[in-house]
Amino acid sequence: MISYILRRLLLAIPTLLVVALIVFFLVRLIPGDPAQVMLGEGADPAAVAALHKQLGLDQPVPVQFVAWLGHVSSGDLGASIITGEPVTRLILSRAETTAVVVVISVGLATVIAILAGMYAAWRRGSGGDLAVMGAASFILAVPSFWLGLLLLLIFGVWLHWLPVVGYVPFREDAWAALLFLILPIVTLTISESGVLIRMMRSSAIDVLRLDYVTHARAKGLAERTVLARHVFPNAFAPTLTLVGLTLGRLFGGIAVIETVFTLPGLGRLMVTGVLSRDYPVVQGCLLFTAVIYVVVNLIVDLLYPLFDPRVTVE
Repeated sequence: MISYILRRLLLAIPTLLVVALIVFFLVRLIPGDPAQVMLGEGADPAAVAALHKQLGLDQPVPVQFVAWLGHVSSGDLGASIITGEPVTRLILSRAETTAVVVVISVGLATVIAILAGMYAAWRRGSGGDLAVMGAASFILAVPSFWLGLLLLLIFGVWLHWLPVVGYVPFREDAWAALLFLILPIVTLTISESGVLIRMMRSSAIDVLRLDYVTHARAKGLAERTVLARHVFPNAFAPTLTLVGLTLGRLFGGIAVIETVFTLPGLGRLMVTGVLSRDYPVVQGCLLFTAVIYVVVNLIVDLLYPLFDPRVTVE
């Protein structure tokens, strides 16, 4: 097990190097000059040139990349061009909020997908199956930001049950933080459950056709036991893969949800970095997201044998 984990981590190093290379050069294709953004449109060219030298932007791009990679290898992602704050501290402070929303939302969406998908597969072709698949298709068709705005309008503006804007960290007031996160979590849970339900249903239907399920039923096992002990473990593996991909994607891709609910998360930090041409912040956020992808995929691979005995780590 340990040797497998070490091999996977070693294989991830070239992937992260390629990601770092692509990110570093793509960020510099964004129109605009960080020094010009900081000093304003009417800034003196001499002042802009001096700031370029101060920030190291006067060096050739390959030289900048090698210098940045050297700092990254030692755990230093640099400092924000705009605020001067260390990028690592910025990412960790914002990632806390994003992690709470993403992990809880994907966890709830997974539970909903398992229950709804298994039921739809078991009752394939029935009214319940059509209702579940219709709801999943409707969810896939609804943009997450529109759903978030609708929930804000109903529960925040009309009913006044939940706050509309703002955020309080958990360390300051856990109850207030929870109230601010309810609507984002509900929005993301609904938005992500649609594709997971469809995947779970499809996998469960394939498993229900196998001979060992027929044999289990022929032995007189209760239908609930057949579904729980024989169908679910083998049908959940493809959905688990999708859950892992969803977790990695959302860590850097919920900027819209965070903007709708004014949450200070990782997605908004990345968008702000792009708009302000803050190269270290954008590079750090994207590299952090790539690391999350690698770690989540490794965890998913390690969990596979728990659900499918045919799959082993070796």
